Amino acid sequence: MTAPTALNRIDLIRPDAPPRAAAGSFGVGRATLRFTNANVPRVVNLMTGEGPARADRTLTVEMFYPAATPVQPTPIHTELRDGVTPVALWGLSAEGAEPASQPAEFPLVVISHGYPGNRFLMSHLAENLASKGYAVVSIDHADSTYNDQNIPEAVAVDRPRDIHFILHALTAAQSASAAGEPVQHPVLARLATDRIGLVGYSMGGYGVLMAQGAQLAPPVLSQTPEAAQALMKGLLLDTETPAHQPDPRVAAMIAIAPWGRQVGILDPRGLAKISTPSLIVGGSADAISGYETGIRQIWQDCTNTDRALLTFDGAQHNAAAPMPAPMESFAANDTLEFPPFEHYADLIWDSVRMNNILQHAATGLFDHYVRGQADAPDLATACEEPIQPGTRMEYLATGS
Repeated sequence: MTAPTALNRIDLIRPDAPPRAAAGSFGVGRATLRFTNANVPRVVNLMTGEGPARADRTLTVEMFYPAATPVQPTPIHTELRDGVTPVALWGLSAEGAEPASQPAEFPLVVISHGYPGNRFLMSHLAENLASKGYAVVSIDHADSTYNDQNIPEAVAVDRPRDIHFILHALTAAQSASAAGEPVQHPVLARLATDRIGLVGYSMGGYGVLMAQGAQLAPPVLSQTPEAAQALMKGLLLDTETPAHQPDPRVAAMIAIAPWGRQVGILDPRGLAKISTPSLIVGGSADAISGYETGIRQIWQDCTNTDRALLTFDGAQHNAAAPMPAPMESFAANDTLEFPPFEHYADLIWDSVRMNNILQHAATGLFDHYVRGQADAPDLATACEEPIQPGTRMEYLATGS
């Protein structure tokens, strides 16, 4: 099967891309997996007062992994922002490709999309990292995808819980395989789960911050339906019964356009609980997560860790994370009140350019903190590298 040369490509590298954006030497395979978090509180039902209070929560994930070369790419079949229109994406990956024989283990990165989104929205980054030796697991968050949307308020609880569950499920699969038990895919047996990277966009950015220690401002509780307040209490600042603890294996994370600070549900004390080295990414014209009162303020408030801020000057909420807009998104849409194009593209910036800059930054971050490569830059060093036109990289050390 020969891939189209132009339509809906997610693997483009511009000639002016920064050096670490280039794809690596591995082929890329992909596999669809499902994990079920059994009998957990059904947050949507508790908030609406409709349906059972507990239920199984099944999450579909897409695993992108290093594959033996050569790989003949096959299309990713998904849908547009409207949840209806089918699209085919072409990149580096082939479904079911044979895993690379070496190395023995693949470092792990987990991706969390926005609201709404799906597991393919950041597939450009997932494929790019997989071509460099990472196993990348991108989550479809139930109740938050294009074809499965529910009330956004439930995301506050579901998102960090989903991230922790997937980390646990992947670790359990790796351990089960080591014990000789069958698993869904052979790559699960080769995951290096001792040092992990996280990536989140928008509500996924909120999710990774919360998963790694952020706590909500107490006034949030008064805005929560009574039936769901017990769950929300576990996420509040200074709670005596935290819903979860930060996963100490997460060595670094990227929060792109993280949501929450601009509306006050995240505050300085709650963000100061984070101790994971972090790259915060955003556009200076973001009107959804806010820049000065949101994205930049989060970077300033995470005082208990080293962190960098990558700013795309003039970019809005779609900075860096979404793949280039599929051709089908250009047309008027009967389901939405806007062209789906607006969900992916920026008014000023070229999406491929932003994708490449993010790929470059993510590669350096994870190579240093997750993989432990001596020649990869830490956050402070990355901020001293040549600046990409139209961007800023700023650094704050722990305690500042």
